[in-house]
Amino acid sequence: MHAVAGLGNPGNEYAETRHNAGWMLLDLLRERGKVLEQREKEFVELEKLKLGPDTVWLMRSKTYMNGSGEGLEQACRSLQIEPRDMLVAYDDIDLPLGQLRIRRGGGAGGHRGLESVIAELATQQIPRLRIGVRGETPWHDTAGYVLASFEADEQGLIRESVARSADAVRMMLRRGIGTAMNTYNTKPEPPSPQGSDEEQSE
Repeated sequence: MHAVAGLGNPGNEYAETRHNAGWMLLDLLRERGKVLEQREKEFVELEKLKLGPDTVWLMRSKTYMNGSGEGLEQACRSLQIEPRDMLVAYDDIDLPLGQLRIRRGGGAGGHRGLESVIAELATQQIPRLRIGVRGETPWHDTAGYVLASFEADEQGLIRESVARSADAVRMMLRRGIGTAMNTYNTKPEPPSPQGSDEEQSE
């Protein structure tokens, strides 16, 4: 894996919304690593990150969610990265808050941002990390729900989920996507006082 692309919407008003879970992951990876290089393209921002012993590119599209593919296509072309060699991280309303799902490829499952990515890259063979954002409070307007911020009692859980997502990225870089799937495609265990295995290994 050579790159991690987070899907989301630009602008401070969207920063803490459910739809920006993928960008929250990029922000945490950036905090945990060291930025070696930055590049600005018309539709995407690129950062080369030193993450422990590994190096990975972070991709953040400048477009809104539904046009994410335009930025990621430009990023892959600029960096000469094949779609199968990047990970796309995004929110998933079908998954309960706190759960993750890693897959090697497949359809978009109704997610407009991923639909755009698949269309622009002309392949479904794009590894992805789905971050569950569905809370327990019922809703009627899906668009309004994903564009709303997490509730106060959900803040701790989304932070834990994003932290687990960052740990999963580290595992994929070190041991491959198969190991990460076996480890993280399960319901999360209660956090230990000492922190995660990935954090302990740093």
